[in-house]
Amino acid sequence: MATPQTGAGDPKRSLELLWRGYEPQQSRPGPKPRLTVDRIVEAAIAVADREGSCFGMREVSAELGVGAMTIYRYVPGKRELVDLMVDRLSKLGPDAPDLAAAGWREGLEMLSEGTWQVYLDHTWLLEINQRRPVLGPDSLEGYDFALSAFEGHDLPDREINLIVTAVMNLVTGTARQYLLGDSEDEAPESAEEDWWRAQGPYLERAVASGRYRHIARFADPGAWDITGHEAMRYAVARFLDGLAPRMEASRRKGTEFRLRFRLE
Repeated sequence: MATPQTGAGDPKRSLELLWRGYEPQQSRPGPKPRLTVDRIVEAAIAVADREGSCFGMREVSAELGVGAMTIYRYVPGKRELVDLMVDRLSKLGPDAPDLAAAGWREGLEMLSEGTWQVYLDHTWLLEINQRRPVLGPDSLEGYDFALSAFEGHDLPDREINLIVTAVMNLVTGTARQYLLGDSEDEAPESAEEDWWRAQGPYLERAVASGRYRHIARFADPGAWDITGHEAMRYAVARFLDGLAPRMEASRRKGTEFRLRFRLE
C-alpha cells in the first residue's frame, strides 16, 4: 500500500479546512451537526495510532459510529484528512515551555524532546511523506514556537531555519530507525529477538576470524545496548556542542543578564 503524503489532495480544500477557524462563521438554524471537522480529525488520529498511516476512511467512520459516507460531508477524502491530522499534531499544549526564557540550548533540547514524544505517541507520523509541508495554524504555531529559542540572538533568518531543520532531521532520522515497526505488507517471518539470535553464531565467528579488528576491540557488551532516545539525545547534544560558539557569538549584548533575571 502506498505511503500517504501531505499536500497530495486538493490544496484549496485542505487550506479551507485548516484555516476554517479564521473565516467568518455563519450561524445556521436548526440542530447542531452531529459531527465536526475537529471530531473527525481526533478520530482519525486515534485510528492511525492503532493501525498506522494506511488506515481507511471506513475505519474512521466506524470510530465515530457513523455511516461510511457521512464524514465526506465534512472532509473531501483521506488526502485532505492527512493534512489536517499532521497539522493537529503540531498543536501546542497549555503546558508548553517558554523556550525564549530557557535560552537557546535548553530551548532546542526541549524542542527535540517534545518532537521525540510526538513520534513516540504517534509513530505512524514517521510513515508520512512530508515533502510538501502542511502550513496550517497549528504547524505555524509550532514553528513559531521553535523560533522563539533564538530570541536574543542576531542570526540570519536562513541560518535559523537551517539550525531548526538540522535538529528536526536528527530527531526524525533517529526516530525512523528505532521507532518504526514492521511493515504489515512485508512482515518478517521471524520475531526480532529470533532474528538477532540467529545472527549470533555468524557474528561471533566473523569477529573471531580477525578480519574485523576494530569491532573485536569492543570489550563492553553494553556498547551495543543503545536505546533510540539515548541515540537521539547524543546526536542532538553533539550538534549543539558544535553550534555553541556560533550562538554565543551571535548573542545580543545584555541578553544574558535579562535571561538570568527571568529564570530566577
